Amino acid sequence: LGPKVWPQLRETILQLRRLQPDVMLRARGIGNYGDYYTPEGFVPGDNSNTDTPWMVIYPLASGFSYDPDGSHYKGAQWIVRNIVDTAAKGGNFQVGIGPDATGRFHPVAIEQLKQVGAWLHVCGEGVYATRPREAAYWREGETIRFTRTKHNRTVYCFALDWPGKSLVLQSVKPTPGSKISMFGYPEPMKWRFDSAAGLNIELPDALQSEDRRPNQYAWGWTISIA
Repeated sequence: LGPKVWPQLRETILQLRRLQPDVMLRARGIGNYGDYYTPEGFVPGDNSNTDTPWMVIYPLASGFSYDPDGSHYKGAQWIVRNIVDTAAKGGNFQVGIGPDATGRFHPVAIEQLKQVGAWLHVCGEGVYATRPREAAYWREGETIRFTRTKHNRTVYCFALDWPGKSLVLQSVKPTPGSKISMFGYPEPMKWRFDSAAGLNIELPDALQSEDRRPNQYAWGWTISIA
């Protein structure tokens, strides 16, 4: 039916834009006539996947409809890791959760979203209103992701796995004498930079104990860059 109704659909799109030039239309089903791209059920593997704004839509459970089995919900860590990965690539991440017949969400889903909300309360500065770094510098290896501020004066680094006693970065050069801080930790980090070895951020001994870290999902640092 798609090709048969396309002329009418195209005219509807054009008419909508004449009535409201600022309207935003999802690209699904209308290709280049859309304003933003919405991959469903996967996160693009690279930040050059599309030139248009994009937002991942991914179900938290087995599908977008209500799922009564609480074990099917993927967990707060899954959401956080995907938020960080998507933001580093310049996209947005939307979790799909379906209500039951009475309009209520599964209590497991609610709890997982609350956990993510608590993480964002601490680490959200490195996600909200950020931009991706240029070219391939949105990541280092499999577990390090970066975002940056609009004017590129601050880089946010996220570790998806705990890095150990130190965090070593090859693509970030801090401003000399600047403070490097960790989201949720009150004291500045000790660090040193060497043009050959890169940036080495020392992680306090206290944080080597899992129960004393600011969170259990992904850890972020604020770095002022030269």
